[in-house]
Amino acid sequence: MNKWIEIFKAGEHTDSKGRKRVWTKEDLAKTVSSYNPAKHEAPAVIGHPKSNGPAFGWVEALKCVGESLMAKLKQVQPDFSEMIEAGLYKKRSASFYPDGSLRHIGFLGAQPPAIKGLKDIEFNEGEECHEYEEPITKEKDMDELAKLKAQLEKAQTALKEANDKADKFEKKATTATASFEESQQAAKKKDVADFIEAGIRDGKILPAWKDQGLAEFMTALEENEGQYEFSEGKEQTPAAFFRDFLEGFSAHPLFKEMAKPADEKTAADTEYEEAEKLADEIAAYVATDSE
Repeated sequence: MNKWIEIFKAGEHTDSKGRKRVWTKEDLAKTVSSYNPAKHEAPAVIGHPKSNGPAFGWVEALKCVGESLMAKLKQVQPDFSEMIEAGLYKKRSASFYPDGSLRHIGFLGAQPPAIKGLKDIEFNEGEECHEYEEPITKEKDMDELAKLKAQLEKAQTALKEANDKADKFEKKATTATASFEESQQAAKKKDVADFIEAGIRDGKILPAWKDQGLAEFMTALEENEGQYEFSEGKEQTPAAFFRDFLEGFSAHPLFKEMAKPADEKTAADTEYEEAEKLADEIAAYVATDSE
């Protein structure tokens, strides 16, 4: 376990006996400069033993990083190191002598490993010290909670924005789809109407059929896009089949007569008009001769 770990940080802290103290960066720097393993090698222990208990490692050196006090451990028991790496001892606290020098580092959060042959360390039970367990972990927890809250709010904002965009896109897509369907329907109706008018002009469709709903019937057939085999070897939609059926009609004179435009004159109309004109001329002549 050859890495630096944070064990304490500057700020106002309350020790295990309820005593408050403000630790400055200068105080931490003094703790670092005063640490001499030759005089007192601070052990890494589990919890805060009052008298003696096994040491699972030793503090090789201290340093300051910003407002944090960092420690580098040595001779860490392998099993204990694995438990730390596995996250079984996420919380740790520091114990200081009244002069601010480091007494020991306590790891918190799990039962100690069953390691045989560890050398016990002894503390004087009445020895004055300041143990800080919760403040640093609480501050860390609050920092982590604040970060998680910020991340959650950011995620919620992003989710809301994504949902809003999805709603807008859905509305646009729905509107576009409806508009496209309307234009398609209008195009189908126009195509059917043009087909019927052409059939009437060609004498293949009676105008009465149009009045009786032929256009609506053919438009409804256009909705069925399935292919059917109406004649051997030829598959068609119902609409295509019906169009071919109507176009297969021969132009009938009766159809042409009924489909005649209002301004188109037949031979009979011309003869009638000429006879009527001649009758008018005869009547005028007779009236003049009588006078």
